[in-house]
Amino acid sequence: MPAPVVEVRDWRTTAAALTRARADGTAPTLVTPLDAAGLYGAGYLGALQERAREEFPDVPFRLIVDCGDASGYALACLRAGVKLISMDPPDDKVADIARQMGAELVRRPT
Repeated sequence: MPAPVVEVRDWRTTAAALTRARADGTAPTLVTPLDAAGLYGAGYLGALQERAREEFPDVPFRLIVDCGDASGYALACLRAGVKLISMDPPDDKVADIARQMGAELVRRPT
């Protein structure tokens, strides 16, 4: 079974997706809405990722934070500990910085 892709907006939707994944035995890819970094803020999204890892340590998941075209928001997310960010268009400088920080700039799933 392919890994599900689930859009998450807050803790409620994140916890629901991870609870479902635990029950189904899947490893979901969680994706924020477009331009979420500017809407929610890097600190919130970093904390969301950390809480998910703490409360669902048995569920392998990926959280991709959409940063739109804003390299500043992308860098702020990286500083907040977000490990997977997406940008449209991709930014090579941000991708390089992400790699140096143990993170990755990835394509947003459709």
